Amino acid sequence: MSSTLRLLSVVGLTCLILTSCSSEKQYDKLALDANYTKSRTFTNFNDYVVFLKKKAAAAGVTEKTLNSQMGINYIARAVELDQQQAARRRDPNLPPPPPNPNGVTNYLNKVLTQAKVNIAVDRWWKYQQQLEKASQKYGVQKEYLMALWGMESSFGRYQGNFDVLSVLATLAFDGRREKLFTQEFVNAMKMLDSDTISRNEMKGSWAGAMGQTQFMPTSYLKYAADGNNDGKKDIWKNEYDAFASIATYLSTVGWDKNLPWGVEVKLAQPIDMVFAGIEDNKAKSLAEWQTLGIYLAYPNGQEVEKLAKLNNTKLWLVRPDKEVGRAFLVSNNFRTILDWNKSNNFAVSIGKFADRILLGVQ
Repeated sequence: MSSTLRLLSVVGLTCLILTSCSSEKQYDKLALDANYTKSRTFTNFNDYVVFLKKKAAAAGVTEKTLNSQMGINYIARAVELDQQQAARRRDPNLPPPPPNPNGVTNYLNKVLTQAKVNIAVDRWWKYQQQLEKASQKYGVQKEYLMALWGMESSFGRYQGNFDVLSVLATLAFDGRREKLFTQEFVNAMKMLDSDTISRNEMKGSWAGAMGQTQFMPTSYLKYAADGNNDGKKDIWKNEYDAFASIATYLSTVGWDKNLPWGVEVKLAQPIDMVFAGIEDNKAKSLAEWQTLGIYLAYPNGQEVEKLAKLNNTKLWLVRPDKEVGRAFLVSNNFRTILDWNKSNNFAVSIGKFADRILLGVQ
């Protein structure tokens, strides 16, 4: 080859390399609270994804990761399901609906079936080693780890099959909870940037909750744990890690291994609703609540034993269905479950589930 041809080849190769390099998009850095000023029309969705990536760049996500994560699509189903969830919540501008005396009962009948309890008892023995290790290390009773695992992902069977980046970008773009889903998108990018998981494996619910624990990306970064010391925090396929992650979450936000969640109670006389609630200033001792006429709804062996354990701690009266429904005297562990999911019905279901698991394995 002549020197001229060699020179042209080198120049051509250099141009090819420069062209390839120049195709890599450079992302300016935007503050997390920066506002998107263009219209929220479907044609602007791809532009909005770039907007989100700029926020991820400011959070330290590398250009390599930002450029490699393509195919982030608008998922209309996620918006539809989010709107359905919003519709189920009462509009604060409307008058409250009349209390439903069967609200908690209907919820428990739906989510806490005997079939689910039977599966939990079976899984209890199958995964005893994994449960025991997490329980001992983090100080959370095994029945609560099993209850949350069973309720969140049906014992790991239902983890969701939505592309997490796509649903998070979609829900941020939709705008109803933009701040929340923007943060989750950025943290999902951080997970990909650190090679926690590959994009094609990062599947989850329509809202972006992932794995056997159904952690959002932010919760994953805060609470995911390596339960079997293999250097990974695999909440998708590894039960050691799933149980350790659930236990880490609960212990971090205040769980006490010596306390049950609470007991169901009845009222010997009417008690004003002003006394109900989980605010700090509404806590009373067991003796104080008993003076007000509160007593065990089901004085069986398990409930009597639980009540004895609640004798020297602060307790709160919870009445999800107001004056007309069931009542519960709960410990701070109940408030810890509410940190996981801010629904009284959900927290009651976890407590009741844990109780039934424990009865089933004794």
